[in-house]
Amino acid sequence: MTGKATHYFLGGNTGQGFYSHFNYIISQKKATRIICLKGGPGTGKSSLMKKIGKVYLDKGFDVEFHHCSSDSDSLDGILIKKLNVALLDGTAPHMIDPINPGAVDDIVNMGVCLKEENFKSLKQDVLKVNGEIGNTFRRAYRFFGAAKSIYEDWYTFNNNALDIYKVNLLKEELKTTILPDALSEPGEARHLFATAFTPKGIVTYIPTIIKDFSKVYVLKGGPGTGKTSILQYIADESVKRGFNVEILHTPLCPQNIEHLIIPELNTAILTSNEINKMSFEGEGIIYDLEDYLDKDSIGYNLSSIMDVRAIFYILLQKGLDCIKCAKSLHDDLEGFYAPNMDFTKADEIYEEVLNKIEGYEKDLTV
Repeated sequence: MTGKATHYFLGGNTGQGFYSHFNYIISQKKATRIICLKGGPGTGKSSLMKKIGKVYLDKGFDVEFHHCSSDSDSLDGILIKKLNVALLDGTAPHMIDPINPGAVDDIVNMGVCLKEENFKSLKQDVLKVNGEIGNTFRRAYRFFGAAKSIYEDWYTFNNNALDIYKVNLLKEELKTTILPDALSEPGEARHLFATAFTPKGIVTYIPTIIKDFSKVYVLKGGPGTGKTSILQYIADESVKRGFNVEILHTPLCPQNIEHLIIPELNTAILTSNEINKMSFEGEGIIYDLEDYLDKDSIGYNLSSIMDVRAIFYILLQKGLDCIKCAKSLHDDLEGFYAPNMDFTKADEIYEEVLNKIEGYEKDLTV
């Protein structure tokens, strides 16, 4: 039987620059092994992870695939769940180094697959393209930052019109409905992204995460309608009662919560919002938080809200266009590396890594 594949982002292009949750792929205490892959673009890190992920899916293991927000077709990491083995891309911008080398962490250097002598004539080209990539990402982050500022204006119009009493009643209703009595030990929170700003636009993997969930609640509403406040409250209450939670953050304001997953309860609390634009119709119980807004206040400010909304999406699209441009430049950079790869060495490294993981698999069955 094939295992279940779920998809996430470990990091995101956000209104605060690149934002990393790489340390949350698995804790040092829980991990059997965290294998950190080093090496330049086009050295086969993502391909190696995809191949190993498929091997273990075919063996019936559940596997998490953590995609790259700057190229959602590539991987930043995988987690083979039953084995508690993770593989991570440890190169910029998510520089990952061993915390407990030997005991938990390993480094695999894919850079040894490069034919170094061939790069003497390419040095200036590589430096030039790398510089352009950095400048393009910085430009994208300025646009996302500007969109975030405008978003806060939109948020304020709604939040000033919000009936906080109704929001608090909903918090208590959801807590009572979802959470059983307290358990003996507090749970843990894991922080990731389900949605990212990518070269393909706004990509979300939440459907793969909630695929088999029996209890789904949807908070529908724009900025400032209380979604993050509700999700944070239920997350805190869940951890207090001993449940582990997955807190999935929004790419625009990475401190804010987009979705909350409580795996042990087979429960998801999702948001249908101005970023993901998902309806979730037929997925579960929907709470429309727009109904909690004072209609007179919104009506009075409607013209300003519409102006702010339009500017927000213009700035957001400008940022996405820059991310797309950066991907094109990164493809040019990989073009320098791919022809200068020793693929025989890459295949040898793949076999070595796979053999190591199979050793952990045998330990599991002993």
